[in-house]
Amino acid sequence: MELINILVTVDGAKLAEQVSDSKIAAGTKNAPTGLGAWSTSDVYIAMISQYSNVVNDGGKSELTISANSGDSIRWAMTTFGNNADYSAFLYASSFNPSDAIVPNPLTYINSQIEEHLPNNSGTLTPFTNNIYIAQGTVVKVGLQVQYTLSFQLVDNSNGSTIGYFSWDPFIQVNQG
Repeated sequence: MELINILVTVDGAKLAEQVSDSKIAAGTKNAPTGLGAWSTSDVYIAMISQYSNVVNDGGKSELTISANSGDSIRWAMTTFGNNADYSAFLYASSFNPSDAIVPNPLTYINSQIEEHLPNNSGTLTPFTNNIYIAQGTVVKVGLQVQYTLSFQLVDNSNGSTIGYFSWDPFIQVNQG
């Protein structure tokens, strides 16, 4: 059983601009704005995973990964600005078929990780980084799972919500 990590990156600045210009609706928590599929959602979302798990071209919003029954999948989200101006975080999920991943909805975990990064003089300095992930385990075999992830985008300058959005990538589950 493997742990498959998926990094989701959001163009927070582009979404904030499009919501501000009324080109895209802000959505609500219970009715997030769908970002479309393929080239439409590629404008806002990029996804990558370990090379051995990627089925299609990684780096786009409709990433298809290959998984086996019992594999755990962990999604982490950030913005292209490293959550400096805007923060994006996953808050909801659904799967088709609904019993392909457990738990459904996913487990959402906020943990603190001790990291060491260089300061201005180049000396490594410890700091605490918050990591927010969504995680589930594959339980069905021999099917393709289309799933929807929903996220909230927040303006870090004032803590206000820019909007709620969703898109729908895939998981190809092997026979076993």
